[in-house]
Amino acid sequence: MPPVLSSLLANPPALGVTKAQVRSSLQKQGIAESKVGGSVTDRICHANSDDPSAPLARYFVIHDTSFKLEAGQDFDPHFINTAAWSGNKLSGLPDGKTHIYITPLGETLTDRTYGTPWRATQFEKPSTRFRGLFLHHELVQPRMGPGNHDFESPDPGFTPVQYARLALQYVIAGVRRGAWMVPVFHCVLDLGIGDHDDPQHFDLAAWDAALQTALAKVRAEQPEPAVVAVAMGMAAPSAEGIATRARRTKPRTGGRANASKKAKPRKKAAAAAKRPSAKTSVQKTSAKKKSAKKNSAAKSRKTKAAPKKRSRKAVQKRARKRGKKEDKKGIKKSKTRT
Repeated sequence: MPPVLSSLLANPPALGVTKAQVRSSLQKQGIAESKVGGSVTDRICHANSDDPSAPLARYFVIHDTSFKLEAGQDFDPHFINTAAWSGNKLSGLPDGKTHIYITPLGETLTDRTYGTPWRATQFEKPSTRFRGLFLHHELVQPRMGPGNHDFESPDPGFTPVQYARLALQYVIAGVRRGAWMVPVFHCVLDLGIGDHDDPQHFDLAAWDAALQTALAKVRAEQPEPAVVAVAMGMAAPSAEGIATRARRTKPRTGGRANASKKAKPRKKAAAAAKRPSAKTSVQKTSAKKKSAKKNSAAKSRKTKAAPKKRSRKAVQKRARKRGKKEDKKGIKKSKTRT
């Protein structure tokens, strides 16, 4: 095996790639997840027709879908690698044959999602035990040949963008499985069962190089918090929440002293808000002083007026006492006279 595949398969669970990174990379490239086998957060299918007790899909099968050229057509790359060739039209690809189609233009079509168990080789058909153990990928390829035969294929057999997209599919499948998958050629899987020769003129070294590039591109991704949340199966944070976090984590300037002043506890800040300002306190004290003066003046007036009132009462009492004494004296005098 080539070096990149050898290093990956030496320790399949050591992905070194996250779902969030894959999703972010797809978004940057403008690739919809519906075109690459379904959501990257979904699991892949189980074997035995997606039996939960059966193992997850383990093998990454590579095919080619042969389209025989019409009379007068040949392998001219300016024809077969352009939209002029009918094989590059996604709408013309047969349904129910594979999981993913990849055209020479590097475009993909999801025929069946990675979560759907599907059989596409003779090896899988005798028993449902193998249905779901393999993920299938058809590389669209033109063919030629005499009569009904189509054993002639172009060399190189596939375009650089086809290898790039096949490498990306391998990364996606591995991340969804949680471990790197074992690559398999269709012709090798069906040896002794059927007459298959695909994928013809497949350059394993070119695919290995494309795989190295795809891994480096995905691993370089630093996804946004919203992408991470969705990939982890959580609710995506709102823009307001992200802005709030950014304000909280914004670095402070001005040293520790300024930071301590700014970072005033909420209780203290609330108490400070309740305390009156300097102006209001001065106004209150002046008002108190004025009221105190008024009260003192009123008291002083009362105290000055009080003696006058008491002296009048005293005079009246004294007059009454004097009148009584005089009356008593008069009575005594009258008694003595009688």
